[in-house]
Amino acid sequence: MTDASLQDDAALLTDAPLDDKKVAEYLLSHPDFFGLNPELLTHLRIPHTERGAVSLVEIQLERLRNRVQELEGNIGNLVSLAAKNSELFSVFSLAQQKLFQTHNIYQALIILSDLSTQLGLEFSLRLFDSPDEQLFLERRLFDNFRKSRLVARPVYLGRLRKAEAELLFEQPPQLGSFVVLPLGVDRLIGALSFSSPDGGHFQPEMDTMFVEQLASVLTRLIHHWEYSREVID
Repeated sequence: MTDASLQDDAALLTDAPLDDKKVAEYLLSHPDFFGLNPELLTHLRIPHTERGAVSLVEIQLERLRNRVQELEGNIGNLVSLAAKNSELFSVFSLAQQKLFQTHNIYQALIILSDLSTQLGLEFSLRLFDSPDEQLFLERRLFDNFRKSRLVARPVYLGRLRKAEAELLFEQPPQLGSFVVLPLGVDRLIGALSFSSPDGGHFQPEMDTMFVEQLASVLTRLIHHWEYSREVID
């Protein structure tokens, strides 16, 4: 410590009157003060709402215990999340394996239905050029949806207005949440969607890797089926 700093410290503590602010300033400028004077820690008494007056050491220990409990809780949450992600990975991987064994869209619908049941969700697959009325989706209407909901990112997660939900689902949940994924590589061919009756189930910050991979597989299979049908015809 330099002579100048010693003089500053002396002035800080000797200038009258000595108040809380000056004591606080001194302690802040000397973070090692209690390390150099450990005997003071056991003598300082600090008011506590539940235990009366406690020492600074007790307060530090209590804060450390709380911090340890907080870290243990975070670790527990991470372990739980990892286990959930592992389970989801297995479910989606099995669904993709089954999809690769299908030969047409109707076989794929069965796989998607089983997957949705496992996840406690409902699904919707809509295609622009499908001759099946139950699968048909009007491109113009979906373009409007895409321009309003799919500008910031290629996947939409969250709630939908009634008209938007009914565009994709025959009987959508009234207060539910949705994930909507456009299908297509060079051009859009339709949309794959999932819905939950829980309005908070799908949140914008959620990771969409599993459903995006599923949509990619489904897109390539549909292109393959179309190509195969054209070759046969």
